Amino acid sequence: MTVLAIVLGAAVGAPLRYTVDRWVHGRTAGTGEGSGHWRMVPWGLFTVNVTGSGIAGLVLTTTSGDLRLLLLSGFCGAFTTFSGFGWDANLLWSAARTQFWVTVIGMPVACIAAFMAVWHLASAAGR
Repeated sequence: MTVLAIVLGAAVGAPLRYTVDRWVHGRTAGTGEGSGHWRMVPWGLFTVNVTGSGIAGLVLTTTSGDLRLLLLSGFCGAFTTFSGFGWDANLLWSAARTQFWVTVIGMPVACIAAFMAVWHLASAAGR
């Protein structure tokens, strides 16, 4: 049952990650006025990783057992992506060094901040 819970969560998380990433990317990338190098930052990946980190904080505070595994290991594990982050950082390194450093420092800090903020808020609400 535990493995099935993780598989089901991942089956929802992975396609949702792709959909959200592409949707945000389609609205932030391009060649319009003011596009510049800042449009090279992987905003779609940033969005899914920060959102997934916040969800993980909520899940850890409010669930247990197989539901926690479904949502945390399955859904959040598939919804967030470190490999995509690594790939996008690699692409930025050769194209835009400032945006590379903003991404490799900013995204992990934002993910940790989102997790901690939601975890603390959910913990306080549960008391």
